[in-house]
This record gives sequence, structure tokens and C-alpha cells, in this order.
Amino acid sequence: MVGSVPKAAAALKETGLAVVELKDVSAVLAWMREQKIAVSYVAVVNPLDREATVIKKLSLAAPLLAAARQGIVVSLPYKTLWKAPFVGAECKPNPPKGTPESRKPPRMGLTTVNGHPFAFVVTSGKNDKDYVAVNVDLNGNGEVSDAGEGPWRTGDTVTLGGQRYSLTLGEENGAGQADVRLTFPCADQVVADLKALYAAMGGPPEYLCLVGFPDAIPQAIVRESADSNHDLPSDFPFANADDDLFAEIALGRLIAENVSFATLYVSRVVTYPQLLDPSWSTMAGQARWENTYAKLFENVGYTMAPHHDVDTLPWIEPPTDKRKGKRAQAFDQNSPLARVAVLTHQAHSWWHDLGQTYDWESDVLLAPTLVESGGCLTTALDRQPDCRSVVARLMRNGAVGFQGNALPGIAYDEQQRLVFWNAVLAGETIGRAHREAQNSVAAVVLETGQLSGGPNHYQLYIRGLFGDPAFALKVPSPPKSAPARVEVKDNLVSVHAPAAWWPVRIRVPEDWKKWNDKDLYVLRGAGTYPNRHWLDEGYDAEETYVDATLRTDRKVKRIEQVQSPPKPLGWTGKYVVDEHADATRTYRWRVRLVDFDQPKGTILSQVDRLDYRIVFED
Repeated sequence: MVGSVPKAAAALKETGLAVVELKDVSAVLAWMREQKIAVSYVAVVNPLDREATVIKKLSLAAPLLAAARQGIVVSLPYKTLWKAPFVGAECKPNPPKGTPESRKPPRMGLTTVNGHPFAFVVTSGKNDKDYVAVNVDLNGNGEVSDAGEGPWRTGDTVTLGGQRYSLTLGEENGAGQADVRLTFPCADQVVADLKALYAAMGGPPEYLCLVGFPDAIPQAIVRESADSNHDLPSDFPFANADDDLFAEIALGRLIAENVSFATLYVSRVVTYPQLLDPSWSTMAGQARWENTYAKLFENVGYTMAPHHDVDTLPWIEPPTDKRKGKRAQAFDQNSPLARVAVLTHQAHSWWHDLGQTYDWESDVLLAPTLVESGGCLTTALDRQPDCRSVVARLMRNGAVGFQGNALPGIAYDEQQRLVFWNAVLAGETIGRAHREAQNSVAAVVLETGQLSGGPNHYQLYIRGLFGDPAFALKVPSPPKSAPARVEVKDNLVSVHAPAAWWPVRIRVPEDWKKWNDKDLYVLRGAGTYPNRHWLDEGYDAEETYVDATLRTDRKVKRIEQVQSPPKPLGWTGKYVVDEHADATRTYRWRVRLVDFDQPKGTILSQVDRLDYRIVFED
């Protein structure tokens, strides 16, 4: 029993049952550790969601998850603020003493937190459209230049009334108008509280599920870059159990339109093996611009549904001689996409819809479908005061998980998308697959020096997984054609190309106007991923890589490529290190085994294998 309930404890003892009275969660975890009860799954809830959140009582779904996954529920009763808005007005006639120089008239307002009012002044920087710094009169003397009063930027923390808050500045980083937005608790506090629990458990769990919207458990507020005012709302920091950039925990977040749909979702994922039916469980779908994954799905036994595009949407107003007509924004119940096990999508999107595929008002029921999108803003949870979301609607109507972007996706997300699908199709849970995708990108961030900003840094933080991270898809068959693989023997690491390369003529997005009437290709291979980036020629260029990894308890002095393949094949000459709590470490580097001409659709050069000699320290 947890807590002090003397009458209940006495009643149980009278029945002859052994009763252990435990003070709090830490005591429970310590007791479980003493009993050698391992915990691999933790569902985190905020019990104050009974009253304090927009969508009430989603925490009630957590015990179902924990019971099904042989895990535990952890309660973090934060009195949360999620991007709480504060609006100022232009300072007239003069700003407070100590106000920094500003290109636009400073704006002054008042925040009231924990019963304490604080005056703030927001000043503008290099970008005329954004307010990029704030000073706060902490001591109430009418000045804003005393020690500790700023200036602060988006992503910084400020202590007000004895409590630390994350700052977001500007109007484009949340719902409605605001000069300053405050979030509590800060991500580092949540991480510290979780690490304390892990210490009591004897180590971090394999899986962590955050149950609720960010007004229950806030996302981290990460500054986009050193010269940016924008924030990256992110769950990624909560997957970290140590002090490096890499994720140790398979993390997902469960959101739902109400508690009934939250428990319905959990019931669906935990009974998934009993729901399998050949009418949908061996079917895969692609939507809009995405048409390049078919061979990957077919390689493990899926049959491809007809490709979904704008011309397959139902008509709301059929065309006539006098008008063009109007199509729906979501497929209907008769669409083949309502009966697929996996669905991948790419198009202009937002939190209202997966572009021209599915929207937040759709009542189309889905087979239990794992959905992934490279579209923009599909997982944005900070733009809608009532928490409406196309992701929540998908989960209500049949989806078993969703991976997508919280902000406008960029070309570099193709790495995360393909690493995710490679892992899922290899039999990994969606949480582990997402973790591998994130760590693949984290390695590039470190290799290329993007810790303070850059395209891979941006994508690392905006990509999120929604649903039960321990959910595992039923993949129809083992691979027919061998994926790329890495073999380790003594001090030699060998990176093997996939057994087959698949050139694919892509569905050119409407925005790529130079290529709307031309052929353009990408190269796919099981177990590989592209580094994708925009070219001035008017399309996304791709270079294809395989991640090489070596986990060892020894320290590496250097890594040497044995062969000398034709350029640009080979590795970048750099590797990164992920230190682990058990005193082992993983060395990671990326290897290019093929060079491909996208306009012609032909392979220019390739190798089947590259070897890397590991020289260990003495």
C-alpha cells in the first residue's frame, strides 16, 4: 500500500494477507528493486489532469498501458503552465530605465505568476518582424537592467516568484497573440525528476510513455538556433537518461480527444494480435507525394494499395461546364487506405490535416494502422487552445501510432522517416524504431557541429512519436532481399550493401516547378537512408548512407577505412561516441556505398562492402 491508510492496512492484515506499507513512489520503486522486480515500462501522468487540463483525465489510460506492458504508472503532479501568453503594449512615452536598444518600439507588459506581478519589456533584434529579447523587473524598482533581469531569449529560463519557467517570445510560437509565453515545469526539471525515479528503480526503463497533452506534461522549449527567435517544442529530451545527446529510452506520447478514446486506443494496441486480419494486415499504403517506399514494404510481404492522390479524393461539388468542382480533404470509407496496416504520407500539412489525405473532422474508421508523415506541423500541440489535432482524430478512428513533425518539415527529415521504417519492418517496436531514427540524426548533429542549430538539429527536436512506444507491428514476412547490415569480428567492422537497390521515379511535388514535366528519381535500399537537401536546380538531392555502429567496453584510438573506393563513396572520416551507464560505449559513423544520378535514374558507382579497422587504446 502507498501512503498512510491505517484502517485499510488493518483490514487487509485481518484477512491474513501480508501487507507492506510504503510511503511514496520512491519507496515503492526501492521495494520493487529489492524484490528484483524489473521495470521496463513507465507511463508518466499528471494526476491534476482531473481538473487542470483542457482534455480531462487522460491519465486514467495509463494503468491499462502499464498493466498490459508489465510496467508501472508514475505520477508527476505539476501545476503546469503550457506557453501561457502575456501581452504587452508599446512603451509610451518612454520605456523603463535600462531598456536595451530596440529597432522597433519596445513593448511593456505584466506577468502574474504564483501571485507575484512582474513588469517585462520586450525589445526587437535583427528581424523587424520578431521580438527577440525580454527584460524583467524582478526587484520592482522600475528598472530592467539590474543583475539577473535579462535580456533573455526564447528557450532561456527565468526565475519568477521562486519558480523557474521556460521562455518563448513572439507571436508565431503558440496559439493567439502574445509577447511572452511561460512554460512550467522546465524540461530539465522533468528530466531531473524522472532520473531520480530511475535511480530508485536501479536504472532507466526501456519504454517511457507520456500520457496527456503538453498542458499536463509540457514539452521542452528548445531555441531553434543561436540567431533565431523561434522555439522547437519537443519530447526528445525526455528520452535521455544521461548527459549526452543520444536517447536511451524508447519514448512516445499518448494524446486523445477524451478519456474514452484514450482507453479505446490502449485496448486496440494491447489486443492488436487478436485483431489481425488478412484483409488489411498485409496491405500498405502511400499517399500524395510519397511513392518511394513500396519496394521496402513489398520486400517484407506487404501488398501495396493503390496510390492515394488528389484525384482519388471524393467530390463535394462535382465539376460542371461552368466550375472546376471541389474535392473533400480526406479519403472516404471506401478508400483502400481505410484497410491498410501501414500508411506513409508526404504533402503540405498542418495540425488540421494530413494534406489531402485525412483531417481532424474525418469519421472514416481505419484498420489498426501505423501512420507516418513527412508533412509540416502534423504534431503541433501548441497552436490550438482546445487541443484539437489530426493525430488525436487518427488515434480515435483506428491508428496504432503516428510519427511526424511539430513544425514545418524540411528535406532532412527523410533520414528519420526511413530509419524509422527500416527498424519497424525489421520487427522493432515503434518506440525503439523512433529512438534509432533520432539517434541516427543525433550522430549527424554531432559529426557536423550542429549542437546550436542547423537543419539536422532542427529535425532532431521537431520529430515526435505518438502512441504506445512498446507497440510492435505484425510484419507479414522476413525480408525477401537482404537489407544492408553491419558485421563485427574482432577489430574489423564490415558494412554490407543491401542485396538490391531500387531506383524509383518519384511523384514530383507541385512546388518543384522546374520538374513538373520531367522524370526525377531516388534510390531506395532496405536498411539504408538518404541525406536529403534542397538544390538550386529545384529538387531535393539525396546521398544514400548506412549507419555503422560498434558497441564495446574498450576505448577507440582511431578508425581506419580499409579499402579506397571511388569518390564520393566511403565514410566522412568522422565518428561520434555514445557513452552508456554500463561503462560500454557505441561508436557511430555513416558510410556511403552507392552514388546515384537522380535525373537519369542510374547508379554511377557502387560497392558491396566496406571494411573499417578499429584501433583500440592500450
